Amino acid sequence: MSETWKGLEGRTVAGKFPLRSYLGGSDRSAVFLTLTQGGRGDSEKAAIKLIPADPANADKQLLRWEAASELTHPNLIRIFEAGRCELDGAELLYVVEEYAEENLSQVLPERVLTAEETRGMLPPVLGALQFLHDTGFLHGHICPSNILAMENKVKVSS
Repeated sequence: MSETWKGLEGRTVAGKFPLRSYLGGSDRSAVFLTLTQGGRGDSEKAAIKLIPADPANADKQLLRWEAASELTHPNLIRIFEAGRCELDGAELLYVVEEYAEENLSQVLPERVLTAEETRGMLPPVLGALQFLHDTGFLHGHICPSNILAMENKVKVSS
């Protein structure tokens, strides 16, 4: 399926999010580099995730993303927008988020984290998870690919 997702490079979602390059994914989702309009009219890098729109759960998923977009914490990836789109006849949901340079799943195959790196990573991750729990949310998929590095800051995907 990743080849199918990769074939979407160069397309545009919702008339405003160009799928610049495929960053990764699975059979059920894909993440692309995209651009958003900044406050001054300039373009900023962002990540856009696409998933097939399951008719039974699509509205619930969009409501979850919209609720999560209201959350503000220094160690949570911000959600800019979520919605529906159609590409090549396939109904999809999309969510546009802050772009992070790398995630933990990219680092671990290359090397083991040092004890100092691990100690430095845990407080931001635990702080973000505590914030989510305190606001009535639950992170349903904490894993290395959802722990990200952005400008020397550790963030958790929303």
